[in-house]
Amino acid sequence: MPRQIGPIVETLMRRVRQEGGLAVDPDFATTIYSYCEQITNAYTHRVISSTTLSVPRQKLLFNYRIEIPDAIDIVSIRDASTGRRIDPFDNLSAIAAYDIDWFRKIDGTRFDAWCQLSRDILILYPGQAAASTVSVEYSKLLTLHTDFTTSYNTDSELPSEDIEFALKLSEIVLLTRFRQLIEATNAINAFINTYQQLGGKE
Repeated sequence: MPRQIGPIVETLMRRVRQEGGLAVDPDFATTIYSYCEQITNAYTHRVISSTTLSVPRQKLLFNYRIEIPDAIDIVSIRDASTGRRIDPFDNLSAIAAYDIDWFRKIDGTRFDAWCQLSRDILILYPGQAAASTVSVEYSKLLTLHTDFTTSYNTDSELPSEDIEFALKLSEIVLLTRFRQLIEATNAINAFINTYQQLGGKE
């Protein structure tokens, strides 16, 4: 069941008041919590969206943050006409190991692979001789809320099981921001426990 932003932020403000004696402005707490929701989804990839990307002929490189502005990470890509899943490369070295002249290949008839570089560049290999389309699934950049009152009854986009992760991260940010360092250390320890429960990456 979705949880609403307002009660979540109230929980956050109550926790930092209890832990560090902080009376935090509700709009500021809402903004920090909302950023932490975005960070959480960047890590967990729980909220996924999809779109169709038009691919001009002979194009290999895309700034996908322009093409898909609410994308954090690309999760999967399929040929839009056939539904065929296109294989991912982990990094640029993997592409070069597969084909050292990959950047010259612009006359393909089907995509063999894709690769995300950092969080803005997408490579579709090889470039196609004709314009085409692909279906892209991606981890979504969640909506940023900055006003406590207007977002109070808005449902969080995060699944309920990830709310605590975002809350604990928000506590750390607020306690550190207001120099409550002992309390922030305690919050970090609690955050580590949540991180491990989510199967944290090293």
